[in-house]
Amino acid sequence: MKEKDNSKKIITIPNVLSLFRLILAVVFLVVYLQAKDQQGYYIAFGILVLSAITDVIDGKIARHFHMVSDFGKILDPFADKLTQGFVMLALVSRYPAMVIEVGIFVMKEAYMSFMGLKVISTTGKNNGALWFGKLNTVILYGTSMILILFYNIPVVLANILIGVCCVSILFCFYKYHREFLRILAEHAKNKAQ
Repeated sequence: MKEKDNSKKIITIPNVLSLFRLILAVVFLVVYLQAKDQQGYYIAFGILVLSAITDVIDGKIARHFHMVSDFGKILDPFADKLTQGFVMLALVSRYPAMVIEVGIFVMKEAYMSFMGLKVISTTGKNNGALWFGKLNTVILYGTSMILILFYNIPVVLANILIGVCCVSILFCFYKYHREFLRILAEHAKNKAQ
């Protein structure tokens, strides 16, 4: 039996899960910023865990049931970045050093959006996330969860975790920069042949 091509579909289970993550990101931000006690932070933590689980599940469903779509290749990372951005913005309210992480994150994402669009318009292909992007996501989620769950963590330890995130974002930025340049150079070389 021939596999069905879902690349042009918009309404798929993985895409619905990604849309759900967008809603969870907003709910998380509201819950975290309104938290007055331990219970409020635990609820925010639970929302973030649910978002992370949903992220893993939508990828597995997309690959296993051949529901990878062009729309999903844009929506899934957008949901990830919105969630990460909202979590960082929420954490700025407790950890002032998080402003540095937010600044680096915004710079990286702006560059990646520009270069990603350039690669798509030049090559016609939307390349998925690479291992260093996935590692960066795990580090950002992991440290954010620690800062939310242990909301009375000493400032020095919080700043160390924020520093680890900054290094991870910069490493990811560098690796994607090199990858974008490689893809564009390879495309130009193939076109010239």
